[in-house]
Amino acid sequence: MRYTLRKSEGRKSRWRFSPGIRLKLIAFLLPLVFLLVVSVAATVTRITDSAIRRDLLQRGVAISRVVAFSAGYSLLSGDRLALDSLAAETKNSAADIEYVSIRDMGDTVLAHSRIEERGKGYLRPAGAKPLGTFVDTRADEAMEGGRALIEFTTPILFSGKRVGTVSLSLSKKSLVTAQEGIRRSIIIAASVVLGIALLSTLALASVITTPVKKLSSGVNDLASGATFRPIPVRWGDELGELTRNFNRMAETILAQQNRLSRYAKEVEEAYVSLVRVIAASIDARDPYTLGHSTRVARISCEMGRKLGFSGEELEHLEKACLFHDVGKIRTPDDILLKGYSLTSPEVVEMRAHPGDGAEILRMAPSLHRYIAVVRSHHEWYNGQGYPDGKKGSEIPIHSQIIALADAFDAMTSTRPYRKGLTPGEAIEEILRFRGTQFSPELTDVFVRMAKDLPVLETEEWKGMAL
Repeated sequence: MRYTLRKSEGRKSRWRFSPGIRLKLIAFLLPLVFLLVVSVAATVTRITDSAIRRDLLQRGVAISRVVAFSAGYSLLSGDRLALDSLAAETKNSAADIEYVSIRDMGDTVLAHSRIEERGKGYLRPAGAKPLGTFVDTRADEAMEGGRALIEFTTPILFSGKRVGTVSLSLSKKSLVTAQEGIRRSIIIAASVVLGIALLSTLALASVITTPVKKLSSGVNDLASGATFRPIPVRWGDELGELTRNFNRMAETILAQQNRLSRYAKEVEEAYVSLVRVIAASIDARDPYTLGHSTRVARISCEMGRKLGFSGEELEHLEKACLFHDVGKIRTPDDILLKGYSLTSPEVVEMRAHPGDGAEILRMAPSLHRYIAVVRSHHEWYNGQGYPDGKKGSEIPIHSQIIALADAFDAMTSTRPYRKGLTPGEAIEEILRFRGTQFSPELTDVFVRMAKDLPVLETEEWKGMAL
């Protein structure tokens, strides 16, 4: 600040206060920087809190639906052991799952992750507060034993009819912990920036003006989600330190965003793990097809590598292979395990599994990319397949690859009513359907791949792909 001597006519000269440029900059820039940092911190906090809460809800809904899908047939068949196993395995699959309850239409608990609850009438948690309904799954916020929970309630449907209910509860502790950690990091970063801002505003106007504009632009980029590039540090004074700390704050925020992305990836991997369990369970229903989905994935991925697929595309192909027969969960055992040829009505029911699988995947938004592949893996190149009669390029390439691997594994597997073919015989059979059931180009790639693999007639074939 400074004092300026001013004169007035007819009066004595006197000193009058006049603020200097530094004080003006402090008065102008500090509120601006404070508002920018606070607004960014508030925006990022709100976004991250919402994203974590949304991911927790999506995860709970997905797990609840998977359990409901898995429990339908066991509930109708009265297989209490399978229901108990499903409840226990689901509870043990994640640390934040508090309990899993499967009950009949009379709200009697048939299976529960807590043994003492089995056979009792279901009691809804006291003071439950509705959070919303996601398709057919209801989410409620409640307290139990002093712990905050979110309970997900999903009807168990079989052939379009409700046969029971699944209730699954997730602890909110992990949600609160993640939110507190993010807020703490943001507060620390914001405090550092504000402290450096107080020192930096004391610099000369000519030095401050341009960097502050760059900081403002960087904040806007960060808040808008645009690609952030660190602001160059051109000075070694407080202003340069401000810029460096702003870059650190941006890195902290971006790191938190990356952590959220990894969390979303972990959620998707949890979905995949659950479907892996379901796929293995489906394969295990028939001892002659045990491991079928895994073998199809190995063969398909080996072929994908021959076609030059990227690592990400190979990962999607592998997951699609694991999902391709998930619809068979709705196929009754008397058809799936039949030891001789199926009747026409049974064939129709068996052929429903691609559509059923697509419907199951439709329940989890992160798995939608696999719906078309699963639905089309029994389509023929000439349009004579099912369920939609697609042909040629209308069929996704992943579906065409799975069709080849699926046929090969089916032909080389021994069934009660026939002995499995040797790999060489299976390849000859595939060549017979080149251009009709299978794409000519992909058939040629498959045959070349098979010939390149060493010791085709041994078990090494089953370990070559992955």
